[in-house]
Amino acid sequence: MSTQQGCRVALMALATVLAGAAWAQETLTAKPDPSGLVRVSRGDVELAVIEFNAHGPGWQHAPQTTATAEATDLPAQAGLRFVGSLPVPNTDGGVIRYTETVRSLAQGLQCEYDVSMDTAMKLNGLQVSVNLPVAQYAGREVLASAPRGEPQLSGLPQEQQEGTFQVWSGQAARIEVAQGTEIAVIIELRASTDVIIQDLRQWDNQVFEIRLPAIMEGEGREVAAGDRFHLDLTVSFAAPVTLAGL
Repeated sequence: MSTQQGCRVALMALATVLAGAAWAQETLTAKPDPSGLVRVSRGDVELAVIEFNAHGPGWQHAPQTTATAEATDLPAQAGLRFVGSLPVPNTDGGVIRYTETVRSLAQGLQCEYDVSMDTAMKLNGLQVSVNLPVAQYAGREVLASAPRGEPQLSGLPQEQQEGTFQVWSGQAARIEVAQGTEIAVIIELRASTDVIIQDLRQWDNQVFEIRLPAIMEGEGREVAAGDRFHLDLTVSFAAPVTLAGL
């Protein structure tokens, strides 16, 4: 290689490093809505939505946006707490109570959900979902790992696969999406748990859902008034994250 060619390669490598440093320093915004659903964006580009949600009988969806909640600040501006009620369809007035705590981290968020059943009812699903827009993440790789066992690599499909919506399922404590890029997302759990990754385009929803279920049963599960569940996760990104107020 000539000296001139070597200088050109070095300059290209430096440009790549500087470009990476630029996007790594660009601050993201985590914006909660009044229910506690959180949207993470870089400028006008949405990168993720973190949502507590449920499914009543017949897989009738209860999105967090249908909940009512009261929000308060955590001490020392550490984050926000939401105390809310989520109505569940097809349950004759069933309601799920939740306390959601969102804490700000340098490059992400720690989210905890303490959940209780207001009434006896049947649920097909009870979960936290991290939804990733198809426009940003189609074709990206996903690495699922657990303390024991080999990491498993899969890909988010570029095109919708007819009749197939489940991308991956298994036990994991850490999910890495698009690692090493400006849109990287890392989801970490306290311990290995069930994880389901789904392509929701079949239901005209342009997102990939990473679902962390407390309940996911085709025939449904009967829950009693007062039954409690706890879900928590940490979601990190490739740049600093600012948690906005309401």
